[in-house]
Amino acid sequence: MCGEYERGETAAFCFWPPRNLQLSQVENQLQPSNLLLAKRFIKRDQKSTRDWTDLHDLLPSIAERLGLFELLRFRAVCKHWYAASSGALDKIETVSDHEPWFLLYGDDNSTCTLITESEKHTTNIPELNGTTCLSSRQGWLLLFREGGSIFFFCPLSRAKIHIPVKFPHSVISNHVASFTAPPTSKNCSVGIFNRATDTELELHVIHRGGASSWTKYKLEARFPRGIHYAVYHKGYFLFIDKKNNIMAYFHLEKQRLCLAEVIWTKAREGLRFCSEKEKNQMKARLALDDMCGVSICGTTVSSGDGHWGKMVGYENSRDFKKQGAWFQPRFHQISENQSWW
Repeated sequence: MCGEYERGETAAFCFWPPRNLQLSQVENQLQPSNLLLAKRFIKRDQKSTRDWTDLHDLLPSIAERLGLFELLRFRAVCKHWYAASSGALDKIETVSDHEPWFLLYGDDNSTCTLITESEKHTTNIPELNGTTCLSSRQGWLLLFREGGSIFFFCPLSRAKIHIPVKFPHSVISNHVASFTAPPTSKNCSVGIFNRATDTELELHVIHRGGASSWTKYKLEARFPRGIHYAVYHKGYFLFIDKKNNIMAYFHLEKQRLCLAEVIWTKAREGLRFCSEKEKNQMKARLALDDMCGVSICGTTVSSGDGHWGKMVGYENSRDFKKQGAWFQPRFHQISENQSWW
């Protein structure tokens, strides 16, 4: 509506005519000078007005040009943008060699710090409150909560799959773990390793598909306190102390826990340790003042060429309240009725 003024005065402001007004609605109500102004406004609106539903056709193209974190924000706008992001997410899922991101949490609350390859973000992830990360692989975290509850969790999609059988230990200390495949796979098995005493090692294993209990394997052997790597590779669970070049390994088919020396080779494919240069670069990304006070879960990064898998190590004691986990940025989506069984 136009500001009120006496005939012959000049209006100090004018928000009139409204957008999308038809000239026939006001033609008989205006003085000639104002009629000309109204025609200009209406002509402008006719040029600028467009059907914004056309934008929906462009949304998938826009989504494909976004990085993963920007894509997560994009899909949160509305249902149309959410639907348009599906194709872009599917393409990201086919890339297996993303550099890992880092998740820092603890302090008995749901506030977390998410550190990507180039940015740092603060977010709330209530599912992490009171948990310890035992393993990280292909974008899935294996989390333990005091009392024996264990579940898989994807921090980017918030997908969660519980292992319905409680772990035999209600608290953990030096435990580390690995799993053979994503929890949605029928071939998923989980192995949790710990040093029970100075002379005894324990491994608890459970298989997806109806297992009603964890199977325990023991090995009488001395093993250093520090387990730097826990991985699954070609039918074996491997738990490695790099400092002393010793590892415990478990063959899933033969169901036997053994001890062996780590041998360095120049093979063309397999697993490799994260180099010191890579470690320093990853720590520099974190820019944290006190990394010594954080219990960090490592991960394994698949190679794009299929030859090498890079192992990112575990660090520090499980006793620390502050928790951290390296993980590959993946966006796993599961059906509502998805279960471990």
